Amino acid sequence: MTMEISTLHKETIMRAIAFAVAVTMTVFISGCGDDDDDGVNGPGASLEFDVIQANVDAYVDSDIGPVTTAQALFDNLNDGNASNNPTIVSVRSAAHYALGHIEGAINIPWRAIAEPENLAMLSKDDDIVVYCYTGHTGGVATTALRSLGYKATNMKFGMVAWSKDPTVRATTPFTEATEAHDFPVEATPNEPGTYALADPDYTSSNAEDVIVMAAIENYLVDSAPVIKAQALFDNINDGNAANDPVVVSVRAPEHYAVGHIPGAINIPWRQVTKSENLEKLPTDRQIVVYCYTGHTGAVATTALNLLGYDAVNMKFGMGAWTTDPAVRVAAPFSEDAVMGFPVVQ
Repeated sequence: MTMEISTLHKETIMRAIAFAVAVTMTVFISGCGDDDDDGVNGPGASLEFDVIQANVDAYVDSDIGPVTTAQALFDNLNDGNASNNPTIVSVRSAAHYALGHIEGAINIPWRAIAEPENLAMLSKDDDIVVYCYTGHTGGVATTALRSLGYKATNMKFGMVAWSKDPTVRATTPFTEATEAHDFPVEATPNEPGTYALADPDYTSSNAEDVIVMAAIENYLVDSAPVIKAQALFDNINDGNAANDPVVVSVRAPEHYAVGHIPGAINIPWRQVTKSENLEKLPTDRQIVVYCYTGHTGAVATTALNLLGYDAVNMKFGMGAWTTDPAVRVAAPFSEDAVMGFPVVQ
């Protein structure tokens, strides 16, 4: 009898130990899940979301100017004081860089702007001026660099604002004849929906710099940075509402009120990274962003994509949708403003 009690006692102890181990493993596994699950922000929010939002919001919701002009850069480079010269980065392709670039500019194609060997050529202590073809991918690269802590600014209208040479430009700039349309606009405001925040999952790391870098790399790898006004118009009017994107005017409220694309909601670009505004955007539909000339649209589009949204920028902004100067508010690119500054090969 004594032997049986002792054996039973041992079995009871072993079961208790097994149960305790099982409970411990359950807690451990649940605590070591996806790095996104911080258990604080509720549905749709995540550690990655918080980290990325903080980094992009530091640029978007600031008083940092999104662009500089070709004239301002030229004046800076020729003021006789080399100590205030910025680092100039052409984010055009290597082939187009070879055709002609601003003197002193280095070449980092925009899709490769965040690669370690390329970032090694840049300093976070220096001012950086980025330029592309027409200003759009320059806005993407500038926003990516700003999210990583670099002091970058996009040159407005890109290389077409610097040179008159069509070979050096390597692309056709905005012209009224080819890019401007007279599509309808409306003045009635549209109410946005309400959605859960995006839940990006780019990496298993909890390190902030790794998270931001992973978000940038995910966006730059194969994203389409722009959509043309004609393509958006055709989509909206193809008779299939199921494929319609959510259209977002990131212009000022008073300019949205003057006229906007039918159905568009308004989120000014400086406020596009705020959670209360991100909750107006779905995560399962494409978002088409537009601004005035395409530049702040590029900033907003890049920020949204880093945060886990599927956004694309309407090329040349409202200047491509309508020819009405009152609705455009800002003048689109004009050859009359191009001085024709020198380039080197």
